[in-house]
Amino acid sequence: MRRVFVWAVLLAGLAAGCRTLEKTETIWGAVRVYGSEPYTYAGIETEDGRIYAVYPPEKEAELRKLQGRTLEFTVRFLPEPKGYGALFLKDGTVTPVSWKTAER
Repeated sequence: MRRVFVWAVLLAGLAAGCRTLEKTETIWGAVRVYGSEPYTYAGIETEDGRIYAVYPPEKEAELRKLQGRTLEFTVRFLPEPKGYGALFLKDGTVTPVSWKTAER
């Protein structure tokens, strides 16, 4: 019984560790709000013209408050489109991990 418990703990730790090793990238861009009321959604427009949808909705709501500001984002690129904005924004979907005022 003890061995089963030890293996379960080890596997859970391994699974949690793999999640934290997901690849992140740094991008610079401005927060933009797209669409028209009541169907608006936030996106990130980079300096090179790429436009990414933001997912999950909680992060999108936080970024709306920073509309128009240029920021440095640490993001994870999602393998498939998610959220309402992904239907319209052409370059993919990102999950922002962190952001700060861009200093370039």
